[in-house]
Amino acid sequence: MRPFSPGREEERPIFVAHRGASDRALENSPAAFALAVSDGADMIEFDVRLSADGVPVVFHDDRTGRTAKENLAVARTPASRLRAVRLKNGEKLPFLADVLEIVGGSVPIDIESKAPGGIAAAAKALSRAGYGGELLLSSGLREECLAARDLLPGIPCGLVTRRPSASDLAFCLRRGLSSIHPDRRFLTVLRLRNVAASGVPLLPYTVDDPEEAFGLIAAGAAGVFSNRAQTLREEWNRR
Repeated sequence: MRPFSPGREEERPIFVAHRGASDRALENSPAAFALAVSDGADMIEFDVRLSADGVPVVFHDDRTGRTAKENLAVARTPASRLRAVRLKNGEKLPFLADVLEIVGGSVPIDIESKAPGGIAAAAKALSRAGYGGELLLSSGLREECLAARDLLPGIPCGLVTRRPSASDLAFCLRRGLSSIHPDRRFLTVLRLRNVAASGVPLLPYTVDDPEEAFGLIAAGAAGVFSNRAQTLREEWNRR
């Protein structure tokens, strides 16, 4: 596996495919990931939770009901049972190993751990797969960010947060995190200035409007997470 560091190309923002090409296929589904790969996405982001027996599952919510045909608690369901779950588009619920196979190292990926132990399980899956693609890790759980620095010190890790507080920025700087990923709804002018002053690369989520995305980039963002990443990239290239 190889590191991917947001902001390494100052003149070229990255438009991250949030949960795959989720404007054209069901989020966090094999179809969404395959579409993002065919787009040649700047990066694909997806979420990892753990089954009851510790297998990394690619799913955002703690329960499957919103995007699957059954409503199960991921953390209380063994992997063997989750493998039988069908998403609402008819595809099987993907595990991390499945997504690594779909992407195949062809585009960078951002694995966001949504549960304690997610980074450790992801590290094992990456090693088992012999994954050679570019990689960013991230989490809204500080303990998971620390696990990333301990287990995969050569791979960058970003902190996901609701808003980039002074405490968040200090944590990123103190622990050598690669970036901060805040909710764009809570980005005030002052907060944008504080992030810029810190030098920590900024990647807000989830930004689907081109004017908002380009305004954030003009204010210093290294890029944005978007459900419409391909559309934003095409619009940026036309400008």
